[in-house]
Amino acid sequence: MSAVREAVIFEDGEAVGPGSDKSVSSRTGEAVPAQLAIALAVGQLTIDAGPADWTKTLTLVERAAATIRAYEKRFLQLEKQSKALADRAAEDQHRLHNHIQAMEERLKQTEERVIAAEAATRDAEYHEWEADMRVKRAEQRAVEAEAKAQQTEAYLRRVHELLSGVS
Repeated sequence: MSAVREAVIFEDGEAVGPGSDKSVSSRTGEAVPAQLAIALAVGQLTIDAGPADWTKTLTLVERAAATIRAYEKRFLQLEKQSKALADRAAEDQHRLHNHIQAMEERLKQTEERVIAAEAATRDAEYHEWEADMRVKRAEQRAVEAEAKAQQTEAYLRRVHELLSGVS
């Protein structure tokens, strides 16, 4: 009984020690024998234990145990849910990481194709410039050739005129 008396807390904040044989009821303020009083301190509430109180106490303990079991069950459910959520998040992270890597690879390939296309464009522009230069040189030679042809034709006419007078 002394262990019970050590845990008894009364309205004035004093606890009955192991050597005490009396306690004070917070409801009545009267002294009652320590063997008959077990106080449950909840704020300013003290419960005196009588035969009917043991049943109430047992009921309260059973309710508290049921509440604790319900909370433990809910805790396990929440723990399972959080583990499932963490697993899904890890899977999503892995999937997205792979997706990012695939996209980075595609970007690298695309950049390589862009570089190749730019080089091909520069080559094509150079070849076009070369072709334009050849065309211009050909046109210039054609003009020169036409001028020579006209000069030769004029020379031939002159020679023909001179020869026609000699016959």
